[in-house]
Amino acid sequence: MNGFEADPVLLRAAGHRFGALAAESAARPELRYAAKAEQAGDVLLARALDDFQDASARAAVLLLGEARELGARLEQAARLYADRDTDALDAIGLIGAPELSGPAGLG
Repeated sequence: MNGFEADPVLLRAAGHRFGALAAESAARPELRYAAKAEQAGDVLLARALDDFQDASARAAVLLLGEARELGARLEQAARLYADRDTDALDAIGLIGAPELSGPAGLG
């Protein structure tokens, strides 16, 4: 083999942690409140502040969405690896099993 190893338990834990971090981050008050741009005192500064806050909010939404997606994909990968491990163990168990002969194994 090539030395690659996947641990479904660790993948699942990483996926869960990414999801939890995204949820924690989304709940931060910094993402819910914005400065009132009109209070900047200057029209150009107010417009720039408003643009910056809009861009920051969009970036935060995208980043949190990506974190949630990454967490979900890690958990899905963990399930797939665990399923394949189970399938492989089942196949290995069949190697030493006695063969059934005749129709429906009736001898």
